[in-house]
Order: sequence, then structure tokens, then C-alpha cells
Amino acid sequence: MTEKPPTKKRFKPLGEKLIDADLITPEKLQVALAEQKRTKKLLGEILVGLKFVTADEISQVIARESDTAFETLSEERVSEELRQLIPEEMIQDKKVLPVKQEGKRLTLAMVDTFDILTIDRVQEMTGLEIKVVAITMKAFRKAFERTYVEQHAMERSLEHAIKEADFRDGSDITTEGDAPVARMVNEIIETAVRQHATDIHIEPEEQIVRVRYRIDGVLVSGASIPKKVQSALESRIKIMGEMDISERRIPQDGRITFRGFGRNVDIRASTMPTVYGENVVLRVLDLEKVVVGLDGLGFNEANLAIFKTLLEKPFGIVLVTGPTGSGKTTTLYSGLLHLNSLEKNVMTLEDPVEYRLPLIRQSQINPKAGFTFATGLRALLRQDPDVILVGEMRDSETVDMAIRTSLTGHLVLSTLHTNDAASALPRLLDMGVNPYLLPSTIAGIIAQRLVRKICEHCAEPYQAKEEELELFAMESSDAQNLRKGRGCEHCAKTGYKGRIGIYEILTMNKEIIRLIQKRESGRAINEAAIAEGMIDMRSDGAEKIVAGLTTFSEVLRVSERRVSIQNRKTQNMNPEIKTLEIA
Repeated sequence: MTEKPPTKKRFKPLGEKLIDADLITPEKLQVALAEQKRTKKLLGEILVGLKFVTADEISQVIARESDTAFETLSEERVSEELRQLIPEEMIQDKKVLPVKQEGKRLTLAMVDTFDILTIDRVQEMTGLEIKVVAITMKAFRKAFERTYVEQHAMERSLEHAIKEADFRDGSDITTEGDAPVARMVNEIIETAVRQHATDIHIEPEEQIVRVRYRIDGVLVSGASIPKKVQSALESRIKIMGEMDISERRIPQDGRITFRGFGRNVDIRASTMPTVYGENVVLRVLDLEKVVVGLDGLGFNEANLAIFKTLLEKPFGIVLVTGPTGSGKTTTLYSGLLHLNSLEKNVMTLEDPVEYRLPLIRQSQINPKAGFTFATGLRALLRQDPDVILVGEMRDSETVDMAIRTSLTGHLVLSTLHTNDAASALPRLLDMGVNPYLLPSTIAGIIAQRLVRKICEHCAEPYQAKEEELELFAMESSDAQNLRKGRGCEHCAKTGYKGRIGIYEILTMNKEIIRLIQKRESGRAINEAAIAEGMIDMRSDGAEKIVAGLTTFSEVLRVSERRVSIQNRKTQNMNPEIKTLEIA
């Protein structure tokens, strides 16, 4: 007996689906069909126009039929990274929107979830697995307008502002918020915030003024501004930062609170006289991008547990070390927010106050007025604090006051400029600290660096070179899941997008205490700490290489000593690393 061919699944017309869902009656459907025959419009459009059903109800029914979720979309714009995945013409023509990317999976919102050809095309174009969600036409139009129409308007606005400012005399147009130069400055700042830049460089040259943005630690070229606008541009920034617009011979500092994208963004402004005029650097202090939860800092599970333990100590000093731009502020502020509660009095002394945090009393030192870190610490002790953040251990007087503060039952968080955690201890001794005081006051020392993260859009398998494995004392069996970015439009052909931290945390033990009292070198202390189980930055970086998060070259760029990945193995570490891109 011959087998019957399988019957094809019958897809019900929209009207029948709505009846089955008890959203309309057969009589209402007949009215709508008659109207459709007369007007030739889509049935769904007619049903919504007659107010028999809403667009969201139709989309939910279609989503259930196609076994997809229903997406309403938020009020946020589609990110720059997602925008670059699919051409704008295709998005407008096929009514699709990339909603989010998780690893190798792209969530695609579609008005027509049965458009298999478009799904296949997007999958081939992006190389990603596609997860489809349904949206209404109204939601698509709103999201498209927010993401593309407004974006183009901003780009045109910057071009227009530059041209208009170039066309007019800048001497009298810098004080009004709607003047051409003012709009130009606003557009430059908004571009930086949108691209997650940490700094804006406005650099005068002989013929033009160049704008560059620091993104993921690398400077990227921006707009070129006509030379004759330079004076007005500098004056506008000085007005915003409450600086002296008549003074161009000496450096100046200022602070700007910029309102954009529905929130306030703090900006630290710095000017420096050069042969071609004043160079301006704006540090973008976007609290939403910098201050994150402890779980998002990039610590592996063991180091995260140690850090939390340090923050829970009732007294002692926790130091964070590393060069400028290594993420120390992110670590300290995230630690403060972890501690922040109505039951604790958390106070800070900073130079300057970079981010303003809720429920924390923050003070900015003023050396010219005699308000230094040391004098500020003395005053803070009369404010009944539980936790104190001191921006930097700059001199022996500040170190001495911090030790006295910790000995009187306070937890002190601060920074110190050393290359690694172990070197902080000899440095403190050189600053006059008694060797017998360090073990009882230093709770822990964190050293850190930032490494660039492999771009998820162009990541591909990578075979490690022999010299790379040798440098990390790594076996080939450890290097099975390595990746490297080949470079694409999403990462400006660099192969990297975003940054994560690598860390080492030194805590006290008997051997380290013995070495401190003998005034041994930082190298000897470091070797003892590793022997006792400390995971140093190179080994932490190796874990992130093995996890496919970064590359050998990035870890080698920021770390110094040759160490063994065996340290990681002997500690039976969980290789899972919780990370967030750090600005």
C-alpha cells in the first residue's frame, strides 16, 4: 500500500484567526471584507480603522500563529552597533528592526513574521542565528523614526551648525543656547555620548580645528571645523564650563552639566594654550555607562568574592592601583554603591568629584584654600563616617591620616599609582609608614588594567602561535576556544569593541607580613602572593583569553610579568567571568 503524501499545514486567513481568538464576530468580519473589496486595502488596516480590533491585538494573534513572541519596543533608539547590521533601505522596505544581540543570536522584530525570505537574507548577511518577534506597524514606524530619522537630523544639524557658524562672525553668538556655535557644541557632545566616547579632543591646527573622540581607549576622527570658528567655539565651551573667556594664556578647568538623551551628563573641561590656539579636552562622565554593579566589573568568581569580603570589613584600607584610564574610578564607585545604604554614612574626598552619587556625601578638595586630602580627612572624622573614599594617596601626610582613620574603626577606600598590587606595599613604606602598621591597616590591594574586548560581530576562531602559548606557559589544550576579531564596520576595522578589566587582589598572610617587616621588594612580595594563591593580572587575562573575551596581544600590551596559567589551574577556578563593557 502506497503512503499518502503528508498534508501541508493550512494557514488560516487573518479573519478566521481573529474569530478564533474571540476578538471579532463573523458579522464584523463580513463588514470588513465588504469594505476591503471596495477599497482594496489590507484587511488588518480596515479592521483597525473600523475599531473592531487594535493593531496590537492583530500582532499578538499573528505572533501566536507563527510561534513568535510579541514585542512592543521601548522608547530607546536602536543602538549604533545594531543599526550597522542591516542596511537602512532594507529595514524600511521589509519593516524589520534588529532589537538586541546576545552572542551569536540576533532578535529581529518584524511586522510580517511569515516573511521567510527576509529572515534568511538577514541571517546570511549577519552570520547570526535569527530569533523573530512580532511588532505592529505603528510600533515599527515609531522606532524607525527614533532611530533613523532623528539620527539623520542630528547629523544634518551638526553639518548645518558648522556651516552656519562658519558663515557668521563668532564674536557675538556664543552666549545664546540656540546660536549656531552653541548648537555645534551640543551636537559634538551628543555624538560623543551616543558613541560611548570617554573623551572629546578639540584640537586646533594651522588650517582647521579637528575633533576626535576616544572610544575604547583609542582616538577616532570626528568633524573638521573651519579655523575662523575656533575662537567662538572655545568661548562657548568656556561659558558652559564657567571659565574666564578673556584668559587664553594659561590652562583652565571647568565643569559642564549637559542635558541629553533624557538625562544629565557631567563633563570635565580642560583648556591648554598651544601655538595654534587653545586645545580643549572634554572628559565625558556618563554615570549610566561607568558605575555598574560589582557583578559587572569583570572579576572572576574568586576575585569577586574577595572584593566583596574586603568591602564588608568594618575597618581597614582597600587600595586600587593602576595608571590613569585603567578603570579605578569605576571599581571604587561601584564598591561605594555596593556599600551605600541608609544604615551607613559614606563620605568622599575627591579631586575632582567625577560622578555624583545618591546618599553619599561628596567633597571636592581645594588645595589653594588649604582644603587638602589630609585636612579633609581630619574634618571628616568629626562627621561620624562609616566609610570614606579618599581620591588618591598623594603624600605621606594623607597616608598617615588614612592609617589613623582606619585604626579608629573606619573603612577607607583609595587609589595609589603603582604598576601592580605588591609594589604598593614598598611604596607605602617609602612614604614613611611603619612596617608594623601595614598588616593591621591594609585590608587588600587591587591592581587592574583595561583590555579591549573582541568584537562580537566579526569574531572568528583563532589558532594560537607557539610563542604566545610559551609566554603564558599555556598548553595547546588550554587554547581550544580562542577567538580574534578580523575587523568590520562595527569596530572600525580594529577587531575590538568595548573593554573589560583584568585584576589581581593581594591580601595579607603570614609570609607577606614577614616580607613587609624585612622591607623586601615588590617582586619578592608578588612571588610570595602568587605562591599563596593570588591570581595576578596576566593569569586573569589568560582566563579571559581562554574564555574568548580578549586576545594575547591585548593582555601582553597592559601586563608585564611572565606568569604561569598553572596558577589558575591549581586554584580550580571557575572560568566563567561576568563582564560588562567599561567606558
